Amino acid sequence: HQATNEQQPRDRYLVSKYEIVGARQLKGVIATTEEEPLNKMALQYNALESFTENDTTEAPVALTAASSNQKQPSNNLPSIFRFDNDNSPIEATGLALNSIARGIVGMSSLFLGPALLILAQDAANEAISGCNTTNDDDGQNNDCNNNDDEGRVYGMRPSSLLTNIGVFSGVFSAILLPLFGAIVDHTPHRKAIGQWAAILLSIIKGIEIFVSKSTWLFISILQVLNYVLYQAHLCAAYAYTAELSIDPKEQTIYNARFQTINYFSMLAFLIVVTLTSSLLHVGDIGQARVSQTLAFIVCSIVFGFAWKWFFHPRPALRQVPDNSTLLTAGFRKLSHTSSEIVQHWAPLRYFLLSVMLSESATGALSTISTTYMIHVLNMTSSQIGYVFLCVFVAGIPGSKLGGMIGLKINPLRSALLCLVVFIINTSLAAWIMTGEESQHLMYLFAAIWGVCLGWLHPTNAALYCTIIPRGQESELMGLYLFSGLVFSWVPPFLFTFLNEIGASMRIGLGSLNLFFAGGFVFLKMIGDYQDAVDFALSRGVGGDGDDTWSSKDSCDGSNGAKRLSLPELT
Repeated sequence: HQATNEQQPRDRYLVSKYEIVGARQLKGVIATTEEEPLNKMALQYNALESFTENDTTEAPVALTAASSNQKQPSNNLPSIFRFDNDNSPIEATGLALNSIARGIVGMSSLFLGPALLILAQDAANEAISGCNTTNDDDGQNNDCNNNDDEGRVYGMRPSSLLTNIGVFSGVFSAILLPLFGAIVDHTPHRKAIGQWAAILLSIIKGIEIFVSKSTWLFISILQVLNYVLYQAHLCAAYAYTAELSIDPKEQTIYNARFQTINYFSMLAFLIVVTLTSSLLHVGDIGQARVSQTLAFIVCSIVFGFAWKWFFHPRPALRQVPDNSTLLTAGFRKLSHTSSEIVQHWAPLRYFLLSVMLSESATGALSTISTTYMIHVLNMTSSQIGYVFLCVFVAGIPGSKLGGMIGLKINPLRSALLCLVVFIINTSLAAWIMTGEESQHLMYLFAAIWGVCLGWLHPTNAALYCTIIPRGQESELMGLYLFSGLVFSWVPPFLFTFLNEIGASMRIGLGSLNLFFAGGFVFLKMIGDYQDAVDFALSRGVGGDGDDTWSSKDSCDGSNGAKRLSLPELT
C-alpha cells in the first residue's frame, strides 16, 4: 500500500476500508500538516477514487503531491444533494436516499398482506362451494373439506398464509445472510449486490401491482424472494454506512439521521396510501394495488438515482482465508466468533440469546397481528393501515422514553422493563380482543406495542455497544444483526402449527410471550450491567488485558478497569 510516483496497474491499489475512511476524515488535517504518512494516505485515497470514478483498468494518474488537492466527489455536488456538509462522503447522500426507498419497500408489504389473506380465503371458499357433500356406497357423508369451516387451499388454512411466508423468509434469509456478508467482505462486488438487489426489489413491487384472484399464490411466493433480497441489500448498505466515519460520535449521528429518514418515509407512505385509497373508494385489494403502484414508482426512481450516482465501487476488504471458499468463509467466521463468545464471554452470550428470542417475536408481530385483525376482528385494510399508523406514531415517544429510562436505571434494566410491558400488553390483547366488537381496542394495544418497539430496539443496540470488547465492534455488529434474524422463522412457525391443529388464534397471538419471556430470562442471566461493561473495557483490544477473546478473568470489577457512568459510556 505504498504511494509512489510510478504508474501501477489498478489491482495494486486495493486500499483497506480503514485507509479509505482515514483519508476522508484526515482531509482537513492534511491541508495543514507536513506529516508524510498523512499525505501518503491522501494520495492513496485519491488514486482509488480516480479508479472507481472512471471505472477503467487504465493506469492511474501519477501519485504526485498535486493530486492530494483533488476534491472529494461530494464537493462537486449541488448543495441540494449534499447530505450534511462539504466534507461528507458522497455515499452519505446515497444512503440517505436509499433509506427513503427502503422504508417504502418495507411498508408496502403491510398493505399487501391483508389482500393476500382475503384472496386466499376466497379461494378456499370457492373450494368449499365446489366440494359438495355426497353419500358414498355405505350411505355416509363425505366432506372433502374435513369439517374445516375455514376451508383449505393448497393444503393449508388460508389464515396460515402470512405466517408461512414468514417461516420460509426467515429460514432462507438465515441461511443466505453469511453468504451475502462474505461477498460484500471478500469481493469487489459490494455495489453490485446493493444495486441489483434494489433493482429486483423495484421489479417485484411492479409485479405486485397485479395482485388478483389468479396471481395471489405467485405473489405470495415472491414475498419470500422480496425478503431475502432485502437482507442482501441491507448487507451492502450497512457496509457503506460503516465507512462513513471513524469518529464514533459522527458515525452515531449518521446512523440516527438515516434511521429518522427511514422512519418518516414509512410514515409518509402509510399516510399517503391510506388517504389515496379513501379518496378513490377502493376496497382491500384496490388498496394493495395502490400501495404497490406508488412503491414501484418511488423505489424505481430513488433506488435508481441513488445507486447510479452516489455509490462508488469498493475493493475487497480482505482476502478469503486459505482454508475457506467464498461459500464457506462467512459461515466459518460466524462459527468461530460464536464459539469464542459461548466459551469466554458470558454477558455477551446471554445478551445474544435474548436478542434471538425477543427480536424474533417483534419481527413476527406485524405478520401475526395482521392475520389476527383479518380473521378474528374482521378489520378492513384501511382499518389495519390506521392501526399501523398508531404503531409508528407511538414509536416516537417510545424511543424517547427508552432513552430516558436507560439513562436513569441503565440499558439492561430498561430492556427488562420493556419486555415486561410487551408480555403484559400481548397477554391482555389476546385475552380481551375476541371478536369484531373489540376492534376499537386494537388501536390502544397497537399504540402500546409501538411504544415498546420504539423503546426496545435502540435500547438493545445501546446495551450491546457497551458490553462488546473494544476494537471488535465491526465484526460483532454483523453477529448482532444475524442473531436478530436467525430465529425469525420460529414464532410464525409456532403460530402456523397452532392454527393448523385448530387452536384458537388467541393462543397463537399469546404464543409470542414465550419468546418475550425467554428474552427476559436470558437478559437477567447477564447479571450486573456495570460489571459487564467493566469486563468489556478491560478485555477488549487496547484494554488492560490481552487482545484475544479467550480471557477467563471475572467481570466483577476487580480487574482494574475504570468504572464509567452511562453518560460517559454513551
